[in-house]
Amino acid sequence: MQDNFNDIEPSEESINEPTPQVCQEQRVKKYKKFIKWMWRLYFLGILFATGIFIMLSYDLPSFEYLENPRSRIASNIFSADGKLLGKYYIENRTPVDYDSLSPHLINSVIATEDIRYLNHSGIDAEALARVFVKTLILQQKNAGGGSTISQQLAKLLVGRPNTKDKGSLVRTWLLISTKLKEWLTAVKLERSYTKEEIIALYFNEFDFLYGANGIKSAAKIYFDKRPSTLNINEAAMLVRMLKNPSRYNPKKYPERAKKGREQVLKNLQLNGHISQEEYHRLRQLPIDISKFKIQNHNDGIATYFRMYLRDHLKKLLVKLAKDDPQYQKPDGTPYDIYRDGLNIYTTIDSRVQKHAEKAAWDHLKEHQVKLFKTWKDWNHPDPKINSKIKNPWTRKAEKSTDTEMDLRRLGLLKQIWGTDRYQRVRPKFLTTAVNHNLKDIDIDRIFQIIAYDKKPKRKNPYGPLIDGKLLLKKWEKTGFISEAQAQNYKNVLSNKQTIDSLTNQYDAIMQYMKTPVKTTIFAYNKRGEKDTLISPFDSIRYHRMHLQTGMLAVDPRTGYIKAWVGGINHKYFKYDHVNKEKFARQVGSTIKPFLYALTVYQKGYSPCFKVWDQPTTIAKGEGQFGLLEDWTPRNADGYSGDEITLTEALNRSLNSVSAYLMKELKGPEPFRSFLAEVGIDTSNNRVPVSASICLGVPDLSPFEMTGGYTIFANAGTYTEPVFIDKIEDKNGNAIYLAGEDQDSEPILSEQSAYVMNSMLQKIQQGRLKGVKCEYGGKTGTTNYQADGWFMGITPDLVIGTWVGCDDRFIRFRSLANGQGARMARPIFQNILLNMQADTTLKDDQVFNPMSKFPVPKEINREMDCLKFDQFMEQELRDEGNDATNTDVYEDEDY
Repeated sequence: MQDNFNDIEPSEESINEPTPQVCQEQRVKKYKKFIKWMWRLYFLGILFATGIFIMLSYDLPSFEYLENPRSRIASNIFSADGKLLGKYYIENRTPVDYDSLSPHLINSVIATEDIRYLNHSGIDAEALARVFVKTLILQQKNAGGGSTISQQLAKLLVGRPNTKDKGSLVRTWLLISTKLKEWLTAVKLERSYTKEEIIALYFNEFDFLYGANGIKSAAKIYFDKRPSTLNINEAAMLVRMLKNPSRYNPKKYPERAKKGREQVLKNLQLNGHISQEEYHRLRQLPIDISKFKIQNHNDGIATYFRMYLRDHLKKLLVKLAKDDPQYQKPDGTPYDIYRDGLNIYTTIDSRVQKHAEKAAWDHLKEHQVKLFKTWKDWNHPDPKINSKIKNPWTRKAEKSTDTEMDLRRLGLLKQIWGTDRYQRVRPKFLTTAVNHNLKDIDIDRIFQIIAYDKKPKRKNPYGPLIDGKLLLKKWEKTGFISEAQAQNYKNVLSNKQTIDSLTNQYDAIMQYMKTPVKTTIFAYNKRGEKDTLISPFDSIRYHRMHLQTGMLAVDPRTGYIKAWVGGINHKYFKYDHVNKEKFARQVGSTIKPFLYALTVYQKGYSPCFKVWDQPTTIAKGEGQFGLLEDWTPRNADGYSGDEITLTEALNRSLNSVSAYLMKELKGPEPFRSFLAEVGIDTSNNRVPVSASICLGVPDLSPFEMTGGYTIFANAGTYTEPVFIDKIEDKNGNAIYLAGEDQDSEPILSEQSAYVMNSMLQKIQQGRLKGVKCEYGGKTGTTNYQADGWFMGITPDLVIGTWVGCDDRFIRFRSLANGQGARMARPIFQNILLNMQADTTLKDDQVFNPMSKFPVPKEINREMDCLKFDQFMEQELRDEGNDATNTDVYEDEDY
C-alpha cells in the first residue's frame, strides 16, 4: 500500500498550492501593507485636520478684536459736572466690567445657559454628548443645546455666513467650518480671559433690540437703570432674551417674555439661588417696562450742542492725526467717535444747561401765543396776496415788492417739495413731469410763463410789459436757466394737452398735500409734541411759524461754554441757531457797545462824557468811509436836541450818537479790526466796509457775540469760547487736552472795560425783577422786528440770546412784542432766576449771586453821572427804540 502511494504522481494544483509557511508570510505582508496604509491615512487625516484648523485659525478673531469686539464701542459725552450728556455710536454699546453686573444677571445666565460653565474649558463634552444622543439619535426636541457661554460669545464674534443661494455641499461646508471656528474661538477665549471677563464680554456683545447694544444700554432702555442695580426679575427677563431676543421681546410679546422669565426663575430655584416660595412669588409679577424708552439724539439735554460737537470732533480728530502722530490710533488712523469708545469731557454744565433750556421754553411758550394772534390767518386755506388777510406768506405791506412776495411763495413751496411725503407720491401724481424730466422748480417756472402770457407784468414801475415769451427769453439770455431747460420748457408749452395734464396733476398733488392726516406735531407740553389731524401743508406752515432761539452761556474768565441752546426742540427743528458756521442774523444795537468800547479806550471817555442828541452826518468823500453820498442815520424816536451823557445815549440806542462815534474813527476799518480782535469773523463781507456797521447791520451768530462780550465782564480781556476740556481713549489715556490753542488776550484797558461794564449795568438797572446778582447788558432789535437780541453779562457768566423765526418775514408787526427787550431779555432774566435758586452752582463756584465784577485799582475817570441829572436814583428813563435801520416802522402795516 505504501509503495502504491509512493508511486502516485502529484497533480498540478497540488504542486502549485502554497505551503502554510508561505501563506503565513503572505498574510503578514498584506497586514503590513494594510498597517502602512492605515498609518498613512492616519497621518494624512492629522495633516488634513491640522490644515483645516490652521486655515480656519487665520480667520479667527485676534486678541485685540476679542478685547474690543468689532471695534464699535460708543463714545461718551460728559458734562463738566460729570453727567452723561449723550453718546455717538453706530451701535449703542458701552462695555461694562464684571463687577458692574448685577449678581442676578450672573446667576441667571449660568443657571440657564451653561450650568457647568465654571468647570469646562470652553467646550462642554457632556452637553455635546447629550445633544448627540437625545437630539440626533432619539430625535428629542427638548433635549436642550450644547453650546457653552464661551461658544455663544464666539458665535457673536465670528458671525454666521450667508448660505442663501448656496449649494448643499457649500452650505454644509460653511456651517461646519463656522462651527469649528466657534469652537476654536471659545477655546481661545478660555485661554486668554478669566471666566468673569468672558461673562462680561458676552453681556457687552449681545444685542437686546431697540438699539440696546450690550447690557448697559439694555438696562438703560428697558428699565432706566445701571446693570449693577437690576433686580432679579429684570435680570431674568434680559437673560431669557439671550436665547432669542425677537421671540422674547417684552414690547411685542409680553406674555411670552413673562413665560421665558419664568423659565429662568425656575432654573435659579433648581440651582439653589432662590427658594420655591420666592420662585412662586416672583413668577406672578407682571413684566414691568414702564420706563422703556428708545434712546436717540433728540433725547436729553444739550441736543443741539451734541450735534455741533459731533461735526466738530470729526474734523478735529482727522486734523490732529494728520498734524501729529501722537493723536493717531496705534494703526496710524484717526480716532473714530462712532467706534473707538472715546470719552469726551465738555465744558457744558448740565445744571446750567437745564436752567437755560427751561428759561427759553418758559418764555417762548408764552410769547408764541402772541405771535399766532398776530398772524391769526396763518393757516388760511387759500390766501390771496393782499394787505388784509393776516397770513405772513401773502400779506403785502406798503413797501413789500412783488419779488419779495414771490420769494415767500417759493420758499414755502420748496419746503413742501422737500418732504418725504411729497417725494413718495410724486412719481404717481406727476407722470407728465416725470416723462418730460421736469423738476418741481421747472413746473413752477412753466406756470409763471403761462401766468405772464395771460397777464403781462412789469418787473419795475418804469420797465416794459413782459409776457411769457419775453420772460423765457430773458431767463435763457441771463443764464437763469440753461439752453436745454429752455428748449424743454418750449416743448412742454407748445402742447396744450401736456400743459393741461401737468396742471391737473400738479393741482391733484397739492390737494393731496392739503388733505388732513393723523400726524404728530411740536407742542409746548410735557411731551414736546401732540397727535392731531392736520394737512402736511399746514404742518409745514405751523412749524415755520414758531419762534426759535439761540443762546450761549460762557464763563468770561475761562471761556468755558456752560450752556448751548440752539433751538426749542431738536426733533422738529434741526437748525442750530448758535452754530457760527451756519447761522447768522442781523445783530442790531447789540453791536453798539463794541463801538462805544473802542472810542472809550481810544479817547479816554467816561460814562458821563457829553454828546449831542442831534443829527450826525458823514459827508460824501469824508475820511475813509468811501461814501458816494452824505449819510445821516435817523433815530427811531427823533432828536431831543439835548446834550446827554454817553450812558444815556447807549441806553436809548441813538443812531445819531453811534454815527458820531463812528465819525471820530475816520473810517470803518478801526471798528472792523476791533470786532476781529474780539472773535468776530469780519471776512466774506459779513461785516461790510461801511459806516452803517455801527448801527448793527452785520449778520453774526450768538456764538461770536457772546464771546465778544467777555471783554466787558473780564476786565477787558477777550477769552475765546471753548467747549472741550479733554478727550480720552477707551482706556482713559488722554489724547487731546483743550486750551492750548485758545485765544485769550487783553483788548481794553481795565479802566476802559470798567467804564463799559458800568454803562451796561446802569442801562439795565432795576429791569430784572427778582434777580440778585450784578448784571448788565444791551438789547437789540432789527429791521421790522425780525430779530430780538439781548446780550447779558454777570461776573460769572456772559449770556447771549437771539430770538426770531427762521423766515425773517414771520415776525411781530410792532415793537410792543417784537423788540429785544420783549423777545430775548426775559430769557436772560429766567435763567438768572433759575440759577439763583440752585445752590449747588454756588457751591461748585459756577454761579454765585454774590459775585462782583472786577474793579480796577485806579480809576481816574468820572463815574458818577447822577450830578448830570440824567439818571434818577430809582430807575432809568425808558429804553429807546433800538431798531437797526434808519427806517423804523411801528405801524401794523409793516
